[in-house]
Formats: sequence, structure tokens, C-alpha cells
Amino acid sequence: ATEDHSLEKALLQLEEEQQRCENLADVNTLLREHLDKAREVNSALKEDVGKLTADWMRAREELELKESEWRSERELSDNYLRGERNRLLSLWRQVVTFRRHFLEMKTATDRDLSELKAEQMRLSGSILVNCSRLHSGVQLWEPVSLGRPVLKGQAQQQAEQETSQKTWEVMHLQVKGDLEKKELQDRVTELSALLVQSQKQNEEKEKTVKTLNDTVEILEASRLEKEYEASLTKSVKEENLSLQKLIKDITEVSTELGHPSIRIHLPCSLLLFVLFPAHSLQALKEELSARQDSISFLLHQHRQQEEKCRKLQQSLEQLEQECQTASSHQQHLQSLVEALRSDCANLEKTRAELQQQLEETEQDASHLRQSNTELQLREDAAQGERVEQQQRMERACRDQEGGCCRTVGGPPKRTDFVCSACVAQTGEGSPWAGLAPC
Repeated sequence: ATEDHSLEKALLQLEEEQQRCENLADVNTLLREHLDKAREVNSALKEDVGKLTADWMRAREELELKESEWRSERELSDNYLRGERNRLLSLWRQVVTFRRHFLEMKTATDRDLSELKAEQMRLSGSILVNCSRLHSGVQLWEPVSLGRPVLKGQAQQQAEQETSQKTWEVMHLQVKGDLEKKELQDRVTELSALLVQSQKQNEEKEKTVKTLNDTVEILEASRLEKEYEASLTKSVKEENLSLQKLIKDITEVSTELGHPSIRIHLPCSLLLFVLFPAHSLQALKEELSARQDSISFLLHQHRQQEEKCRKLQQSLEQLEQECQTASSHQQHLQSLVEALRSDCANLEKTRAELQQQLEETEQDASHLRQSNTELQLREDAAQGERVEQQQRMERACRDQEGGCCRTVGGPPKRTDFVCSACVAQTGEGSPWAGLAPC
């Protein structure tokens, strides 16, 4: 009985040991399964960490490249904007200087025109005084001429007065036309110079506007590139979010792997591998934070570039408005120059007509002078004949004394009486004129 009892006890112990072995085998199988799963998870985590590290390195290299390109482009853009700003300031100074010179030239032109008008009035007055003096001198000289009949002298005087008056009028109109022509020519010259200067200014403004348009196009291209970079930044953000999510998942998996119920059955190598990615995850988090700071800085710089682009657009619109104003002013000057040219042509035509009238008047005066000379010669010949006739009568009067009051062809012997025949045969200018008949 004792042996049976010990045998049963041994059998029970054997069964317990067998049961324990089976339990241990099941636990060992379970642990092996967990170990296989942990190895699979570990290999997957290794692959994911390798991929993440490669992606992170590639993204870091791309970000550094973009940052270097952005810095170089920013330097170029700043230098270009600074140069354009200096050019705009110099152009504005030139516009202000041009306006000041234009106002000064306009004031000087008005002052010179007033001085020319005063000088013209003074010259016209002096010409009138000299013409009146010359006319009075001619009137005083005409009655002194010897042996001219009164009627012929009056006609000649009237003709000369008309001639001198016409000559004076023509001279006055010619002087006035010359002064006005010179004034208009000076004005046309000044306006032509002003027009040329305005055209040069407009050409410079057009060049500046073209340059600004090119600048705006460049800035627009830069803005598009910035938008592309912003889209890249957005994609990088999305990648960062996906990386953060993946890191979170890895952290959760690591936390699950690091649970005490599982960590007991893991080997030391697996525990070290699970603890090792935490440092890598922390480095990845720090790198992601740095990349987020860099992205925010890039966005801030992008906003600054957009503000500068908007300011340049406003400056361009202002310059285009000033260019339109200068163009309208140039058209006004062009119309003024055309009007002055037409006035100058009209004055030239009037001057030609006055010149023709002056030539005709000079021809009339020449004919009058020629007629006057012929009349003077005839008068001198008649005067000579009368003197010769008087001398013959005086000789006949000295040769004959007594008888009739005169001899044939001779003068009377008596000075107080003359016969009726002598009176009938003599004229008004005879030496017997005024004597009573004998």
C-alpha cells in the first residue's frame, strides 16, 4: 500500500511535471511567437527608420539648397530694388528740375516779350517822329524853289505827301511785321527746343516705364517662384505632419513593446533596439521643429517681397500717369508750335504783300519824280524864253525914242502911258502890263 501510494504520488508528480512542461512549452511557444512578431516589428521599424532617415536627409539637403538659392535671389532682388529705387528718385528729381526750368523759361519768355513790345512801341514812336520831321522839312523846302507855279507846286506837294505817307505806312508795317516775325521766330525756336527737350524726357520716361515693366515681370516671375516654393513648403509641411504621425505611431509601438508584461519575455538585444530609436525620434523632432522655423521665416520673407512688389506697382502706375500728363503737354506744345508757324507764314505772306506794295509805291514815286523833273525842265526853258524876250524889248526901247509909244518889237518910251495896240499885242507878263493906254 505504501508503494502504491508512493507510486500514485510519483504519478501525480509526473503528471504535474508533464502539465508544467506542457505549460512551459505553451509559454515557450507563445514567447517564440512574440519574439518572432517583435523581430518582424523590429525589422519593419528598422526599414521605416532607414526610410525616414533617408527622406529626412534628402529633405534637409533640398531645404538647404532652397535656402541658399533663396538667399542669393534675395540679395539679387534687394540690389535690383535698391537700384530701381535710386533710378526712380533720380527720375523724379529730373522731372522736378524740368518743371522748374520750364517755369523759369516761361517767365523769362514772358518778360522778354514784354520788353520786345515796349521796344517796338518806342521804335514805332521814334519812326513816327522822324517821319513827321522829314515831312515838315519837305513842306518847308518846297515853297523856296524858284519860279514854280502855285498850282503845279500844290499838286506836286500833294503827290509827294501821298508818296511819303504811303512810304511811311509801308515802312511802319514792314518794321512791325519784321518785329513780329522775329518775335514769332524766337518763340518758335524756344518752343521747338522745349518740344525737343520734352520729347527727350518722354523717351527717358518711356525707357524707365519699360524698365519698370521688365522689373514687374521679373518680380511676377519671382512671385510665381515664391508661390511654387510655398507649395513646396506646404508639401514639406504635409510630409512633416506625416513624419510626425509616423513618429507618433512608432512611439506608440515602442511604448507597447516597452510594456512590462512583454518586456519580461524580451531579450536584452531587443530591449536595447527598442530603446535606441527614441534618441533618433527626438533628433527627428528637433529637426522638424527647426524646419518649421525655417518655413515660417521663408513665409515672412515671402510676404515682405509681396509688399515690395506692390509698392513698385504703385510707383509704376504713378510714373505712367506722369508720362500721360507729359504726353498731353507735349501735344499742347506741338499744337502751339503749329499755330505759331501758321502765324509766321501769314506774317511772311503779309510782308511779301507789303513789300510788293512798297515796290509799287516806289515805282509811282519814281514816275512822279521823273514827271517833276520834266516839268522843272519845261519851266526853266519857259523862264529862259521870257528872260530873252524881256532883254530884246529892253534893247529895242533903248534904241528908239519918240513917235509912238514903242517901236516894232521895242519897249515904250513913256512909262506912264501906252497905246491900245501895244496893250492888245502884249500879254500879262509883258513890261507894258499895268499901264494906261495913250
